[in-house]
Amino acid sequence: MKRTVLLMSAGIILAMALVAGLPGYASAQVDPYELQDAFGRFPFARVVPLDNGNAWGLIYVDVYGKVYLKRATNRGWKREFEITNLGAKVKKYDILDIDQDGILELVIATMAGRILIYRLDDYTNTWENIEDDFTSIEAFDIADVDRDPQMEFIVLANGTLYIIDSINKSRQWISERKFTATELIVANVDKDEQMEIILNTGIVLDSKFYIVDIEWDKPFGERISTFDINNDGIPEVIGEFSDYSLRIFDVYAQREVW
Repeated sequence: MKRTVLLMSAGIILAMALVAGLPGYASAQVDPYELQDAFGRFPFARVVPLDNGNAWGLIYVDVYGKVYLKRATNRGWKREFEITNLGAKVKKYDILDIDQDGILELVIATMAGRILIYRLDDYTNTWENIEDDFTSIEAFDIADVDRDPQMEFIVLANGTLYIIDSINKSRQWISERKFTATELIVANVDKDEQMEIILNTGIVLDSKFYIVDIEWDKPFGERISTFDINNDGIPEVIGEFSDYSLRIFDVYAQREVW
């Protein structure tokens, strides 16, 4: 879904192409394709459409945990919005219509346990998990785990895995055992219908019964994604390590491939 890299990249490039053709754009002297080339490889930098696609900007997180949104204008870059009070570094952020009301939201998870939602039309903070007692978030993702209309927050906080409804913010499931991971994703990587929760430490959980399907003795990688590299209709887990080497794991066959 949102982790389908090709679709995401195509959507960003299409948005940039549309904006590049706007009157007065050329005077901004910024090539959106060069911007995508420069920042596209960084997970904490995104090219985003603004004003219902009539403008565009760059949102990024700095080393101090501050979030900035810069708008491209005829006179260069303008600071459109900033968040400077998170109190910790950002673990992950996503941009999506979480409320399904046609308005994009910025969802931020910090390493110190905070989850916050900001509207991207007026930049108001609409929710924070102030009732949770999280002191750290080790991994975070947003996905439709159970195929209901709304998405879920999948949170590994203080070693415990939580599934949280993104609309009413209720906890749908809390793991009894502890897990370790620095990244997690949700994808269907076997032949059943339900999604799997994949931890980069080599653990795959069934999202229906929340049981561990696989607990491999090796990590998948420091950063993980999925792609059907065997062209058999079932995606494999692609893991990347800090030295840029890759590991490819077939969950259905329960073995490393390639």
